[in-house]
Amino acid sequence: MIIRQANVEDWKGISRVHVDCMQQAYQGVLPANILDKFTYNDREKRWQKDLPNTISGGTMNFVALDDQGEIVGFALGGTMRDARLRIKYTGEIYGLYVHPSAKGKGVGKKLFERLREHLASLHHSSVALWTFKDHNSCQFFKQLGGEEVYDKNTTIAGKELKELAFGWESFTKKKKKLTLTILMYNRTL
Repeated sequence: MIIRQANVEDWKGISRVHVDCMQQAYQGVLPANILDKFTYNDREKRWQKDLPNTISGGTMNFVALDDQGEIVGFALGGTMRDARLRIKYTGEIYGLYVHPSAKGKGVGKKLFERLREHLASLHHSSVALWTFKDHNSCQFFKQLGGEEVYDKNTTIAGKELKELAFGWESFTKKKKKLTLTILMYNRTL
């Protein structure tokens, strides 16, 4: 697997991952009429137009490629946009998507780590993101050391949902494993 910065030619692969993730991961979470709007045609037009803005300056989009060179995931992040979270968190993960066929293979974690490196290089020492409560992504972000820091109610197409913000206060510091080596020897007196 290769993780690299996205380029303007990646719009079609990113669109495929985005649509397939939304259709699979958000069934029963988002209203059907919202999911119906996530089509390949719609996302391709949108990503072809928007992708150049997501690979410049402080905003960065990374893609994960499988062994055949196909895009199987992407992660996007930059400066915090939410005024409530901006008080404590300077960086934001705008999205992290892994194609359903690539889940459980470490793609999400590798994208997260690459985005961590980028945001740290921009001096974002604290980062947060939004997801929906009880969505399977919550467990993933907890495993990566994220803590629930804020929640809010939101209405999407008439459906009441709860969103959760996960935060990392020391985003630039990876947890180090402590290794203890004990040397045992025989001592003859």
